[in-house]
Amino acid sequence: MKIKQINIRNFRKLKNVKIEFNDKQTLFVGANNSGKTSAMDALRKFLVRGQGSNFLFNDITATNRKLINLLGEKWQSGVSVQEMSEWENILPSMDIWLEVEKNELHYVSAIIPTLQWNGGMLGVRLSYLPKDIENLISDYNEVYTNARKTEKSDKSSTVLLPPQNLSMFIEKNLSTYFGLEAFILDPSKIDKGQATDFENACQNTNPLDGLIRIDMISAHRGLADVDSDNDSVSLSPQLRSYYDRHLDVEKETKPEDLNTLLSLQNAQKVFNENLTKKFEDSFKELETLGFPNLTDPKIIIESKLDERKAFEHESAVQYSLSSEDATLKLPEKYNGLGYRNLISIAFRLMSFRDARLKVGKANTETRDEKIAPLHLVLLEEPEAHLHVQVQQVLIKKAYEILTKKTPKESGLTAQLVISTHSSHISNEVDFSNVRYFKRSDGIEVINLTNVFGKDKKTEKFVERYIRLSHCDLFFADAVIFVEGTSESILVPHFIRENYENLNSRYITILTVGGSHSHRFEPLTDLLGLPVLVLADLDPVDTTTAPNKKIQPVRSKDNIQTGNSAIGWWGIKEKKLDELFALQIDKKAIQSGNVFVAFQTPVNVSIKDGESFEAVPITFEDALAYENFTEIAGVLKSTGLMAKVSAAAKKTTGVEVVKDVYDAVTNSSVDKVEFSLELMYLIDKIKVPQYIKEGLNWLEQKLAKQGTPIFEVANATKQ
Repeated sequence: MKIKQINIRNFRKLKNVKIEFNDKQTLFVGANNSGKTSAMDALRKFLVRGQGSNFLFNDITATNRKLINLLGEKWQSGVSVQEMSEWENILPSMDIWLEVEKNELHYVSAIIPTLQWNGGMLGVRLSYLPKDIENLISDYNEVYTNARKTEKSDKSSTVLLPPQNLSMFIEKNLSTYFGLEAFILDPSKIDKGQATDFENACQNTNPLDGLIRIDMISAHRGLADVDSDNDSVSLSPQLRSYYDRHLDVEKETKPEDLNTLLSLQNAQKVFNENLTKKFEDSFKELETLGFPNLTDPKIIIESKLDERKAFEHESAVQYSLSSEDATLKLPEKYNGLGYRNLISIAFRLMSFRDARLKVGKANTETRDEKIAPLHLVLLEEPEAHLHVQVQQVLIKKAYEILTKKTPKESGLTAQLVISTHSSHISNEVDFSNVRYFKRSDGIEVINLTNVFGKDKKTEKFVERYIRLSHCDLFFADAVIFVEGTSESILVPHFIRENYENLNSRYITILTVGGSHSHRFEPLTDLLGLPVLVLADLDPVDTTTAPNKKIQPVRSKDNIQTGNSAIGWWGIKEKKLDELFALQIDKKAIQSGNVFVAFQTPVNVSIKDGESFEAVPITFEDALAYENFTEIAGVLKSTGLMAKVSAAAKKTTGVEVVKDVYDAVTNSSVDKVEFSLELMYLIDKIKVPQYIKEGLNWLEQKLAKQGTPIFEVANATKQ
């Protein structure tokens, strides 16, 4: 038995989303404020407690408050709308779809839609609905009417009494009038948006009770610093809890526990004798006061050693600092938060697993109860305080820990759902595990399982690249593809120095070269990310075979771009003159979500005031021409910087262009060194024109998608 998908409606910003689950491990990723936490909270609120008492008014999608208030206005006008269907499109609900085998029929008898069902999909809708509509209408009308009468009783007062509308009334009395109800769904309509069959309600308000065991590790795990007095920061309480559930010798004594009990009894006897001897003089001193006398009870020192007490002090868990000197150890609070967080997560997963399987002495009083066939564990943001390598180990081992003791032949299954902001965690799993929360007009959850279709070679390349580069594509607002390392160094610098709004955004810069950036197109298109491609012109002579690189010249049909990325992304023109003639708006392609920027002719001035046209073909010569005057003034330099500086001192434009072309196409020069030297020598580096075009487009594109998060934060403070 497995959860195949859930559909969440009207829960916070999740107006209507479908989330497909992987059989074992599902990863929720996406940019900030994209709905990942809302999805985890929805799973918890609908499934963990099952009765809906933990819902808050703000869990209802905010835009639905208008619909709620319209109902209140109808009630006040005498129209008594009592149909449950009126609330179906307003209040939160969640459909959960299970894939069930034939031999699991005995587990799901309460949710089978027809007697003809013979295995496959089963669905249950958990809806948050009014408990008694008539009572709700009557109470609201009475309270609302009385409030208006009271306001009118004093004509000089301008006080507005609550409730002013139905939303205000419901917010104050939510749990009184609303609760969860469950309905059986039709598997043949799994993706057809079926309406609730209110006649097909489950007899049990929580029909999944006993079917799915749900455990959760929240993002707020309470780990703090060494000076904290909060008990929740310690591993000791977790170890004590694990001991109580699975190891306590007094719950159910087994033969292997006898030696433990004997050791405790002997230790207790020795300890009591020692205490009696130490208190002997004190008790004799008490006797001089006439206590105890013959009629008073005699004081006896007798302790009780309890294994559980071993975890009740801060040094119960310690870390050894040396394998050779046993005295070198420190209490757990002095170890790093990362390792404490890792151990904490691991112990909770083990505890969840053992409690579900009733391992050891756990739940001895309920051991005869059936084990839930499906175990769903929710893990929020496990990356807190963990450095990169530990994050990667955790994501690879978490599911293994959760299922380690589950017998293969038992048919018991487990699914782990993880929400994360960590690129290091997301990069460790296959695309088939990833569910991307896409921000658009409404939240959409993308299943990346078949993002590349049948092109497994491209999928393998992109997965490998993402893992090797540790890119944060799944958490970005936009992506910039660049040709080489020089761009990856200076483009962030250009953004930081010249584009304040872009600098407030999360932008991923990927260095993939001209022949590979297009391979990411299916992924970036599915994610809906704005894409800026910074491509080199790389002109070639098409009359030669193979096409040879050539110095660019206008008005020659045989000179075309040699950069395949320009065409692969969707620019149809290849001849240089055609590319130069393209207006800026024609470089925005794929419904305006991709902008391809490449070098175009620029006007350059040399020392005697002569002006000439130059056609840069790479990032480096475009950068050189844009900062030509400053480079000409450099006195001491090496490598490409020296060659460009020397070219800037030539007297004619023809000489300058040839020397610069020869310099940037010389395979022996270090282009990265040129970029670094430029940053060192020039205070204000001018942005090449083609990059300026691309960054301007990206800034305008993101501005249409909403306010940067930092501006929102600043506005809140004011």
